[in-house]
Amino acid sequence: MKKYEKQSLLKFTFIYFFSIALLILVVGFLYFWQQKQFIMKKTVMQMYQYSAMLSQTDFQYTEDGLSYDLEQKEKVEFEIPIKKDGFYIKAFPLQNYNKLVTIKIDAKPIDKEIFDLKVFTLMVQAVLLLIFILISYFLAKISLKPMQDTISHLDRFLSDLIHDLNTPATAILLNVNMMLKNEKEEKKHKQLTRVQTSASTIASLHENLELILERKYNFEELMIFDLLEAKIEDFKLLYPNIIFELECPINETIYTDKKSFIRIIDNILSNSSKYSSESPKIKVTYKDRRLSIQDNGKGIKYPKKIFERRYKETQQGYGIGMHIVHRLCDNLNIEISVKSEENIGTKIELVYMIS
Repeated sequence: MKKYEKQSLLKFTFIYFFSIALLILVVGFLYFWQQKQFIMKKTVMQMYQYSAMLSQTDFQYTEDGLSYDLEQKEKVEFEIPIKKDGFYIKAFPLQNYNKLVTIKIDAKPIDKEIFDLKVFTLMVQAVLLLIFILISYFLAKISLKPMQDTISHLDRFLSDLIHDLNTPATAILLNVNMMLKNEKEEKKHKQLTRVQTSASTIASLHENLELILERKYNFEELMIFDLLEAKIEDFKLLYPNIIFELECPINETIYTDKKSFIRIIDNILSNSSKYSSESPKIKVTYKDRRLSIQDNGKGIKYPKKIFERRYKETQQGYGIGMHIVHRLCDNLNIEISVKSEENIGTKIELVYMIS
């Protein structure tokens, strides 16, 4: 299951479960409160019967767990029993007497009955919550099935389309490169160079999209210095006027997917190179699982927007390179951040959460 599908499944499950859980908790509370009131009413009835028997037997009647005190008051101060000194207490008016009798009943049996009721209610709620979280999960899966099928069909279509795009793009590049070697006329040479640049852009776009659609990652131990050095050498050939600096321990390794890592570095370096200044310099640093790529180029006006699909601040490119970088970083458990100032430069940091 893909990451976005897992996130959707969890969200749907949470929504279903939260709704049912709220209902279960409310019903459980109302049940407990009602049953507790029933226990207290039963206790009041027992105390009332005891007070009645005392009145009828001229206070000669006795019953285990119950005792009384006579009061000179004529008005009952509280309607429900209150707990005091290990007893539940309630006053009752005496028939044929201008007094009150305060009945005391041992609180331990009553408290135990209330405690058992609470445990029973919580256990029932826990079982119901467990059952309904499973139900919520399966309901969420059923709800997401049509969306998954649609996305699957779309992925297959895009995969076929991208595969078919590669052949003409490669053919154009090969033919243009051959023509450039033999073309001496400056005007035609410039025209062919534009065609070459456009074909290269299409080829790069193909690689980006192919990697995103593939979604299969082969994590392995990689020598970070070798990968960075190789990629920088490639860019030195493309941009000979740019000064590249690399600071990285030679024997340092990272655990990641090689193709995705190279694509991330390629896209970032490509942006840094395209928007370089008159005296361009790009510094690549790796230390303690933190990779930074810093340039002294034009900078970015709205750094927070560069990961949005199709966002671009100039007419160059298609505005998906950094969006793909963000998606790959997310899939590889890499935190990415951007700091940029216009006319000063941009610094992109990647923090590897997997060692």
